[in-house]
Amino acid sequence: MQSSINVAVIGGGISGLATAYYLERDAAEARIPLTVTLVEKAPVLGGKIATERRDGFIIEGGPESFVTRKPWAWELCQELGLNERLVGTKNGKNYILHDGRPAIVPMDPVSFIRSPLLTTNGKLRLFKEPFVEARTDPSDETLGSFIRRRLGDEALENLVGPAVGSIYLSDADQMSVQVSFDRFAELEREHGSLVKGMMAMMRSKRKAGGKNGKEEKKAKPPSFATLQTGLMELVETLAERIEGDILTGTGVTEIAYDPTNAPPFSLQLDNGQSLQADIVVLALPGYNMADLLAPYDEEIAAELRSVIYNSVTTVTVAFNAAEIRAPFDGFGVVMPAKETSQLLAVEGMSVKFPHRAPEGQFVLRAFVGGHNAKAAALSDRDLLILVRSELLSIFGITAKPTIHSIFRWPQANPQCGVGHLSMMDGIEEQLGEILPNLYLTGAALRGLGIPDCVRQAGETTEKVLANIKETVGPAV
Repeated sequence: MQSSINVAVIGGGISGLATAYYLERDAAEARIPLTVTLVEKAPVLGGKIATERRDGFIIEGGPESFVTRKPWAWELCQELGLNERLVGTKNGKNYILHDGRPAIVPMDPVSFIRSPLLTTNGKLRLFKEPFVEARTDPSDETLGSFIRRRLGDEALENLVGPAVGSIYLSDADQMSVQVSFDRFAELEREHGSLVKGMMAMMRSKRKAGGKNGKEEKKAKPPSFATLQTGLMELVETLAERIEGDILTGTGVTEIAYDPTNAPPFSLQLDNGQSLQADIVVLALPGYNMADLLAPYDEEIAAELRSVIYNSVTTVTVAFNAAEIRAPFDGFGVVMPAKETSQLLAVEGMSVKFPHRAPEGQFVLRAFVGGHNAKAAALSDRDLLILVRSELLSIFGITAKPTIHSIFRWPQANPQCGVGHLSMMDGIEEQLGEILPNLYLTGAALRGLGIPDCVRQAGETTEKVLANIKETVGPAV
């Protein structure tokens, strides 16, 4: 009998790292002898998580925090013993560029009525939402279609569209609502309206609070969380906890499969060596998955390549706070397509997480790219000139930066269109027939962002171990 089942996880971003960690943890609990080897082409782990620490600054090149409403990343940090390292922030002010100036997103009735972001007709259209007939067709639709139906054109163009463009680097009219904002679609399915659904949620929370009024209340997590020295802490901690081998700077060029061999998979590495495995997990962007799977099924490869990835460049700049007359007081400002700004968004890093910079420094982070691929491809010098020009126009900042940092992310985020989830279901079903014991996980499948990647890692682990128990049974 084989002494241990060998699993190769290809990809060392958060998806691959979490999968490797969960596989080892859950296999040990189930007393399944399992050895994990993680292979990452880049010289460092983390994927899109990239933290630069220098001169007292903590600069995030990719994601700078994660939402806790989706609990999986928060729970993973707790499990890893990072609870004392977590730094949270509550909801802050958010802005949308309007006629070249930041206009605050209204959060109460008075500010909503006064807001310039919507016309009177646009505001009245929002009030009609509870009376709009619910869609009964359970099939997927674009986020743009959903928002237009429920909230109107202005809400999409002036509120939702800019936010989607900055977060997902995508066009709401191209995005699957099931992938991007399934919570919205769920509220409509269950309550017939977003407003009615949110009111029902509030009543449920109040009712639960009343029942537990005399009990000690569990501390509510912050809206957003990060780690004291950056999100790379999560990457570094996962790498430390994984007992199997981690091969960085090593790419997989080919996957050979022969069911008559034991183990059946042979991974050809770009250093001339090979890695044998009983089970393979691909935690890669869709286009990289396609390259490895094309020899076995061109249709699967074509479907994976059909998922478009947009590029983005982040430009972080710091200033002496004393040189800025009126520092931006928001978490961020996003730019509607109708504005002339060449940026997607600007984040107020000093407001959101002030611990990330030395005292007296004021930090902003600009996003360039998405629909404006030409701007994202500018040289470092021209990018900095562009960003400084935009910050002058939007915030009136004339000061010279004390430090700047540029991170480029070609093919950064997958743009999951209508029917994406059913397409992925079909791909996995087909793979199960031609390459059993090969699994897919990650942002290309069923949800972007750190929490969803962690969730999918757990789900992939469950599938792998369930299949091992079913096929090997008591022999393990």
